[in-house]
Amino acid sequence: MLFKPVGIAAAFIGSLSCVQAGYSSGGPNVFYYWGQNSAGGGSTQASLATYCNSGQADALILSFLNIFNVGGDPGLNLAGACETTFSGTNLLNCPDIGKDIESCQSKGVKIILSLGGAAGSYGFNSDSQAQTFASTLWNLFGGGSATNRPFGDAQIDGVDLDIEGGGSTGYATLVTSLRSKFGSSFLIGAAPQCPFPDVILGSVIDAVSFDYVNVQFYNNYCSAAGGSFNFDTWANWAQSTSPNKNVKVMFTIPGSTTAAGTGYAPISTIQSIVPQLASRYPGTFGGVSVWDASQAWNNGNFASTLYSTVKSGGNGNGGGGDNQPGQTTTRLPTTTSATKTATSVGLPTATSSCASSGQSCSNNGQFVCTSGGGYAVCDHSKWTVGSCPSGTTCIPTAEGNSVYCGYANGSNACSAVSSIQRLHITFNSKNSVIPKPYKASQVYAQLTVADATTKEFEVVLNARRTNPTPFKKSITVEFNTPSNIKFTDVSSGTIRQVGNSVRIQAQNAYNTSMTFVLTLKGSVQSGVFVAPNPASVRFK
Repeated sequence: MLFKPVGIAAAFIGSLSCVQAGYSSGGPNVFYYWGQNSAGGGSTQASLATYCNSGQADALILSFLNIFNVGGDPGLNLAGACETTFSGTNLLNCPDIGKDIESCQSKGVKIILSLGGAAGSYGFNSDSQAQTFASTLWNLFGGGSATNRPFGDAQIDGVDLDIEGGGSTGYATLVTSLRSKFGSSFLIGAAPQCPFPDVILGSVIDAVSFDYVNVQFYNNYCSAAGGSFNFDTWANWAQSTSPNKNVKVMFTIPGSTTAAGTGYAPISTIQSIVPQLASRYPGTFGGVSVWDASQAWNNGNFASTLYSTVKSGGNGNGGGGDNQPGQTTTRLPTTTSATKTATSVGLPTATSSCASSGQSCSNNGQFVCTSGGGYAVCDHSKWTVGSCPSGTTCIPTAEGNSVYCGYANGSNACSAVSSIQRLHITFNSKNSVIPKPYKASQVYAQLTVADATTKEFEVVLNARRTNPTPFKKSITVEFNTPSNIKFTDVSSGTIRQVGNSVRIQAQNAYNTSMTFVLTLKGSVQSGVFVAPNPASVRFK
């Protein structure tokens, strides 16, 4: 999950008509990450207690404890929600949040502390360090004792391992040690990214028992918006590999278009997906987690519709505009009906047929995949079929609206040619094409093509450290691109292309970070967008 580099204090708290929410071990639940105010406005994030009082959250995840500093005081970053430190230390002193924690817990809402995140410096060199850190967490946030406790006497209900980089060493031991100290009712979750297995947390969640996994279905090719959505892969892991066969897989999504580089799905799409997950994976589907509260509550009726959708088995009542935390809310209905903001929650029965040369089409400029790894483009209301360059295959874009040629493992079937067929493909596709990761020295990255047309493209580069050394303020990325592709823009820093060689001098939003995400844009000179060869990528 991403950090808000500069915190801004929340400003809205009003009268409440409380609606009781509350965590259920059997699910489904709705979780929100809270603390970073990633929406970025002066009044876009309310207090912790305000969200608990809204009746639309079953757990709040405090984000983040992002500096481990094993053996010393760890570093908390809650952006503008708390900036006061204990005298003579860098440890946050947040008594008001402590009071909010106890208020939330009195309503049955769980409060979980997230470890890691995008920014900061964290990780272990040994299992011994992990054991030491578990004791630190117990003393600062659990039933232990310490001179300086960030939340006073309040105790957290769990931890969430949002380990974006730094390697896997010690985390299995950390989980075991926390179980021993906090007890069996203490919730322990992980937040892997959706490419399976997660390069950092994959071995950890295979080794020890977790209560839930907040799988991040965004900023990667496997988002819910496209044709490579892989919830089924994670459900299979939960049922066959996880040491805890009752582990819950959470459908973790961005709360608005600005919450992630790619992968946002509007609430109408979520209303179609959630009931299918609930019915197809009973006992495994755990509900929905959202990055983050500030984004969701400032996105129309997203938060209220999401909660009723999850709790009613998917037949959520949009109910018009969303209530801000602090405004009067109403009790969730026991029966619901569709509104103009909702879409049908039934899975379409239409099936996709491969586009063939000369076949009629209605959306000029649209690309789709064909059988055998090729592609077709709608040109003058007729499909024209083409082949991907040698070594590449046709892959659906992350947003599900187009396709591109890229380097992948596995083979692809033809992609859907309409939005209703895309939803059908999402749940019924036998496609096994997986874009190859971009591996370099001490870095693992995915280049996700968000969208591509006959003229332009947008891609998201999601890079993660695989050792404890974080990325610094300035990051250089180099790669080679096909001759028909011109890279012109980067979300942070500068980009220069000479011939087929591309050089990005990126400016990290943080002084140090375990991951960074860049959005790259450019033009397609002719034909279809072709992704850079993973073997050419270098990070400096």
